Amino acid sequence: MSLQSQILNPFNTMEIVLDAIREIIPYELAVILSKETGNRLKVQYAKGELVEQKLSDYEIELSRRPDLDNVMEEGQVRLADDDPGSPDTYEGVIDLPAGHSCMLVPLSIGNTTLGLMTLDHRECDIFTPGRVQAAGTLSKLIALALAQAIANDNLQTEKETLLLERNSLISEAKIMIEGLVGKSQNWNHVLEKIKLVAPADSAVLITGETGTGKEKVARSIHSLSGRAAKQFIALNCSALNVNLAESELFGHEKGAYTGATTQRKGRFELADGGTLFLDEIADLPAEIQPKLLRALQEGKFERVGGEKTISADVRIICATNADLQERVRLGRFREDLFYRLNVFPIMLPPLRARKEDIVLLAGYFLEKISTKPGMKNVSLSEQALEHLLNKRWPGNIRELQNTLERAAILSGGSIILKNHLFFDANSKDENQISESNIVESFDSEVKDIIGRALKISSGKIYGKDGAAALLKLKPTTLQSKMKKLGLID
Repeated sequence: MSLQSQILNPFNTMEIVLDAIREIIPYELAVILSKETGNRLKVQYAKGELVEQKLSDYEIELSRRPDLDNVMEEGQVRLADDDPGSPDTYEGVIDLPAGHSCMLVPLSIGNTTLGLMTLDHRECDIFTPGRVQAAGTLSKLIALALAQAIANDNLQTEKETLLLERNSLISEAKIMIEGLVGKSQNWNHVLEKIKLVAPADSAVLITGETGTGKEKVARSIHSLSGRAAKQFIALNCSALNVNLAESELFGHEKGAYTGATTQRKGRFELADGGTLFLDEIADLPAEIQPKLLRALQEGKFERVGGEKTISADVRIICATNADLQERVRLGRFREDLFYRLNVFPIMLPPLRARKEDIVLLAGYFLEKISTKPGMKNVSLSEQALEHLLNKRWPGNIRELQNTLERAAILSGGSIILKNHLFFDANSKDENQISESNIVESFDSEVKDIIGRALKISSGKIYGKDGAAALLKLKPTTLQSKMKKLGLID
């Protein structure tokens, strides 16, 4: 199903963004309120386990809640405990304990205030500064969805024009997003997120297993954005050592180091006005992370060996197949940088979770293969297709494409039979995976237990209050297990 055939209604948009917010900010109640005539707020949408039916038609008179009016006037995210004298937002409707966490997020477009989003959790002090910052950035997407909802009730001309421009931008998919093939529910959810975030200019973190199409998704976001006419610059962080990483990102001056015979622009400078895609961001050297954070916060940097400060307007899209939050917990990735990059997360499903798309993907790849020199039009036999559908595909879409290209060559340009299909050594049929699933599940549980112990011990392994003591293991044994599970190098 093509991207342009998908429809995003306002409430679907709110659902997607609130799901994205929940991956970063653990709320139990999220409420979106529109500012109505008569100086009042009206609930438009609510999500979370604390939602009550009474919220559906709930209204707040702002004359009785000057604190909420002030938040919208100032336009800054605020925690309710910053103003301890204020009553609960939903007092008498939702029963929340004293001292619970509450975040107030104003929603506006330009200078026009549209309403307010509230996030609540029964636990105290759960909204960290990083989460507050992330809420402020994602509020722009919620504001667009709220404006779209208001537009259905004769929105004023200025807002209508803005929304029409947004929707026009989203619908211009066409050939520039070629390759995002599929119609499964899991894949449609990804397409909806792409359409939603593309025009917003927010940072995006794409996660998923190897071969799921992370760079293709990043390119589609760029193509659908207001930066499409500018450069899309990609950099793979896993191939960089400390010295090379700084030069690749920010460039260097002539003579900055041995071998620097000419001045060279870095990827940030080359991507000015466009998009910088940082693949395998989890592998970015720790020494470079604060420099990247500064460049993202200020839009400024210096070339290696240079003194002149350079400015660049760059949108960042990152990708990783690693658990970046786990690396933050282990102290291997900066928490402030994580929140700066993870403004809008998109998780790509593995191919085994969208098997109904295999037929469409196979047809797409075979059509592309037939256009290569020396190749002919080929098709799949029924037995070959059934064989494809029965595979687990650990290499995901990339493995499927390689398998089909090999089979097309072996078929001699006619029909691909089952015996033309050769899979990677670690590719198993679905009926062969029960034992490996048990192992994967056990390893996952062990990772979680070790992770919790490290969190309690503030990352310490040795000593009486270290993680090893908590788990009743020798420190060397714990380190060995962590290395085996890929938690440390």
